[in-house]
Amino acid sequence: MENEVLKTIRYFSFFDYPPNFEEIYTFLGKKATKKKVEKVLGDLERQKKIKKIKDFKKVTRYTLQVTSEDTVGEYSKKFKIQNLNLKIKKYNKRYLFSQEKLQKWRLKLYLKILSFFPQIKLIGFSGSLAMMNAEKDDDIDLFIITEKNRLFTGRFVAIILAKILGIHRFYNKRYKLHVACYTDKVCLNLFFDESDLAVPDFKRNEYVAHEILQMKPAVNKDGVYERFLAANSWVFEIFPNAREVVSIKYKVLSIKKKKSLNTCYLILNTFFNKIEQSLKVFQLHLINRHRTTEIVTSTQLWFHPNDFYKTIHGLTRKKNG
Repeated sequence: MENEVLKTIRYFSFFDYPPNFEEIYTFLGKKATKKKVEKVLGDLERQKKIKKIKDFKKVTRYTLQVTSEDTVGEYSKKFKIQNLNLKIKKYNKRYLFSQEKLQKWRLKLYLKILSFFPQIKLIGFSGSLAMMNAEKDDDIDLFIITEKNRLFTGRFVAIILAKILGIHRFYNKRYKLHVACYTDKVCLNLFFDESDLAVPDFKRNEYVAHEILQMKPAVNKDGVYERFLAANSWVFEIFPNAREVVSIKYKVLSIKKKKSLNTCYLILNTFFNKIEQSLKVFQLHLINRHRTTEIVTSTQLWFHPNDFYKTIHGLTRKKNG
């Protein structure tokens, strides 16, 4: 069990994030009681393998102890203390940066307006912002689930609205843009159609499981968030303790569709189908012109240029080896 706890803390350390007890318990690779996890954390602290630190809200968090194996040369006791203080200061800053990003009026307006479109069923924060661990210059990763057979309409609306509000992250592989061009911009890199909520088999790994459970819904219609979790119950095989805490940990803002909107939408369904097909052809043409590692189907769109799982998996094997 000690190795599992260390593995969990080490995973978070790749993102320079000190997890709290609840996060360690949730993302543990083996089923365990909270009492057992508390005991193991105490044992590891006494063995000087981990260190307890408190953030500015006085929440206890855990980090790996700095040792000579983690860097070049020997650390003095004083330097170790300074290193741990620096870690928590950096985390505190990232938390405050994340709060600032969530309070930006453009983002709040974007989410509000987008929630009124019937094609949009869920908008969720993913990546560093979902963990309140974003740097000042980070963009904002959003995960969107659309209504059935409205994947490309939903994506079109999300992109156009972001462009109008001036918060769409600009992509151009030919030019290297300054990092400020990405600051507080929305990165629309993951779209699912509600008819196909299950992550494909070849994407089912520890990193994606983390992303699913860490995702924070900002808009949730018709219980699609709950259906998304049910369709991806494989995450509870990787993190068995998560099933117990997931419903408590993630707060969901539900928005019910108005009956008049549903009726109007059904009447114009044939018209919307033609629009969807046209937008699909148009977008696929643009996507395929610069397509590299993107995953594109009729029901799921994955725009992730970097495979973080391969990076993290490689580092984990080196660390454990």
